[in-house]
Amino acid sequence: MGGPSSPVAKANWILETMGIKDAPATHLDEIAKSQGVRVGKENLPDDPNLSGALLFQGNRRAILINTLFGNQGRVNFTFAHEQGHHYLGHTPTLISDGISGFRCTPEDMEKGNRTKEIEANQFAVSLLMPENQFRPLMAGAILDYTLINGLARQFYVSKHACCNRLLEFTRDAYIVIRSKGFEVTEQRASLAAKRHLLPLNQIPQGTAAYGAIASKNNQLDFTECDPNKWLSGINSAFHLYECTRGDWTHGVAMTILKLL
Repeated sequence: MGGPSSPVAKANWILETMGIKDAPATHLDEIAKSQGVRVGKENLPDDPNLSGALLFQGNRRAILINTLFGNQGRVNFTFAHEQGHHYLGHTPTLISDGISGFRCTPEDMEKGNRTKEIEANQFAVSLLMPENQFRPLMAGAILDYTLINGLARQFYVSKHACCNRLLEFTRDAYIVIRSKGFEVTEQRASLAAKRHLLPLNQIPQGTAAYGAIASKNNQLDFTECDPNKWLSGINSAFHLYECTRGDWTHGVAMTILKLL
């Protein structure tokens, strides 16, 4: 397969060679068709640990996407992730009855602990939210829920993926904490904030986030808080602001921390 080999460069090469200049998510079927890859999208409630699969049988390739989660942004990311395995020439690992390939879980999409899954995620991010399209739209903007929601809709991605891309590019000090109940499930930080990241297992008591989760009420705006409850290596010159909103039906929340 032609073109560069790194995930980011490969994604950019595809967009350039195919002349895609608008939201790449709207071209995923076109990209797959150009490679002769068949695509199936099915609701598979009996297999909730499957997000998607890339299947090989002889010279034939097929992508299967589980639409169970009902979030178009997640479906698009899974689609792009499986195409990443194909375009990056990853050696298939799943073998059964003459069919080989990749079986990817929701955890592979969110964390990608294995090298091939990490590379497929890097490809998906770069394909769906290319830097030359995405970065100019966040110039001068505050990383908040309005920006996340707006760009997620524009690029047809999940708010989770969009927020992570924003953290990658922002020059300011932001930390995003995702939680289920009071349990912290993920922490992400911009480059400027990484040295202050404090590993947390639980949302700290006495914070606005704790109160929002306990009452299942969204914070409407950022409020100043005690940085020592959230961060390490902080002195009195710093000011920390937090804002928490949740999907209370599913018991999950996201807290944005802004350090000034």
